[in-house]
Amino acid sequence: MNPNARNAVLVVIIIAILAALALSFPTPLLYTLEQDSFASQFHENVDALKIQSQNSTTDVAPLIQDFIDFSGPVSLNIRIHDIEQARRDLERFDRSHGSIKNLIIRLDMNESQIQEIEKNTALQKEILESLMNTSATLDSLQMMEIQYHSQNNQDMLTTIRLQGDTIRKKVRGLDERYRNATEKIVESGKKFGLNITQSEESQKQVEQIVREIEQPKAETQLAVDTSLVPGDDRVSLFIRPDTGKYLDTIEYMGISLTLKGNTTLRAEGKPITLYMDDQQVKTVDTDAFGYYTTKIPIERIAAGTHTVYSRSTTSRSVNRTLTVSQVDSVTNLTISAPDRDGNVNCTGSVMANQPVRSASVQLVWDKTHITITKTNAEGLFMKEIRLPVGRHTVTAGFTGDGLPINPSESEPQVVEISLIQSIESETGGLTIFVAIIVVFFLFLAAAAFYLNRMTRKKIPPAGIPGDIVDSADENSPSIMDGITPDYPARPANPVMISGETLIEFYTRVLNERGLSAASRIVYEHLAGILARDLGIKRHRTLTAREMSRNCRGKPYCGAFSRFTAIYERVRYGGRVSVRDQAIFEAAIDSADDLMEGEHH
Repeated sequence: MNPNARNAVLVVIIIAILAALALSFPTPLLYTLEQDSFASQFHENVDALKIQSQNSTTDVAPLIQDFIDFSGPVSLNIRIHDIEQARRDLERFDRSHGSIKNLIIRLDMNESQIQEIEKNTALQKEILESLMNTSATLDSLQMMEIQYHSQNNQDMLTTIRLQGDTIRKKVRGLDERYRNATEKIVESGKKFGLNITQSEESQKQVEQIVREIEQPKAETQLAVDTSLVPGDDRVSLFIRPDTGKYLDTIEYMGISLTLKGNTTLRAEGKPITLYMDDQQVKTVDTDAFGYYTTKIPIERIAAGTHTVYSRSTTSRSVNRTLTVSQVDSVTNLTISAPDRDGNVNCTGSVMANQPVRSASVQLVWDKTHITITKTNAEGLFMKEIRLPVGRHTVTAGFTGDGLPINPSESEPQVVEISLIQSIESETGGLTIFVAIIVVFFLFLAAAAFYLNRMTRKKIPPAGIPGDIVDSADENSPSIMDGITPDYPARPANPVMISGETLIEFYTRVLNERGLSAASRIVYEHLAGILARDLGIKRHRTLTAREMSRNCRGKPYCGAFSRFTAIYERVRYGGRVSVRDQAIFEAAIDSADDLMEGEHH
């Protein structure tokens, strides 16, 4: 088939496909506003979604109205103390709450406003339950208080009061949380056209309930106490706990009652003074409920049994007993090095069951001199004392006076003040300054002598053993001049034969002179190579370690350093083991490879 025919067939096929597609889509409408209630994944029909949302909220509006109206009756029943009816209302709310949650889950749309109502209504229910339980508990305590007051049981009256205070603290802030939840419910309810009167009324009821719990009437009527006469009052005292040790906190509390007509009233704002062993300790005022309380730690109280009571202007409580236990203490002392004036810093601590604060500590030196200091709030003390020339023993002692703590003493600390320190102190440090100057000039003189000696040393010519030249004096005949000296010459050092490797040279010298001489010959050979490489003219004056430090940066430096380390052990370590000799010979081979091989 020729190309024109193929192109014509292709055009026909394309036209047929387009025609089929056109017949398959007679209209561009993907969904109808009347019948389709879902959003296309390609389009958003805003009008359809609005109608759908309105229809869904309209359908559930009666259910939501009943749901939010529950708070009004419940809050009212709690305020009038009809606890049983309030509990039944809350049970009905639980059932309707479950229905609303299931409905929200089944809705095929975004119902954020309904979800907001459901969440905040659940919070309202939680707060109302808390207020209901608190109100019921306080009612029970009120009945018990009347009963124990008629029995004149002051201990139980005080215990009940403490329980009531704890319960009242739990309702603080609940009215604010309830108000926030109600405002959100009202805002969402108005959008749906709901009646939010019950919710707003419940908010007022909750605020009143919280106010009555936190601030009950100050003049609560109690059973008449026939032992009181008009104008008279009665004060009680309770101690918790009634035993303790140093720094334990003891709570003293009680109630003051006044007879007014035929009614016993709580006495508000009345000063109550606490006494211990007939000594005044503290004065506090009664609160709006006639109660007083104060907490005092055991501190400057002797160990043993103490009598405690409280007094008002016209009455006195029964006696209570407080038992204080004695505890042991530990005193530590640390002394700093003396300065040039002979002053030392004495620091330490005194600990019992807790740090002993504001306690007197005696610093005693040589058993004759005493200095007094005090501990801080952490039980630590610090004092500087000046000691004369000589050897001194210093101790720190805690006496425990006035505290329920046993005395203790630190371990003795020995301090020595030298005569030099005393002289330095008297001369104002002049001796030290002069000594520094003298040492400085001595150092300069030694440095100058060393440099002068080094510049006069000869550099051994090539091929001449360095130790022969070094042994000659400047005025002695020179070997280079061919003059034979008149003293016995040292044995010539072995010379490496042409073509002989370093390890072969070492083996030959080892057999002739031993390991020490062989190790020295090998070291001088390698050190000579290093000196030539680095341009060190007087390398014989340097130690093996100094030569090793000079080779830093060279590729053979690591091998040479390992060689010098084992060389010193072989040369100067005394008896050499077979293992050390083997390590030394391996180091020779490695250093020789790098210093004379292809890497160098």
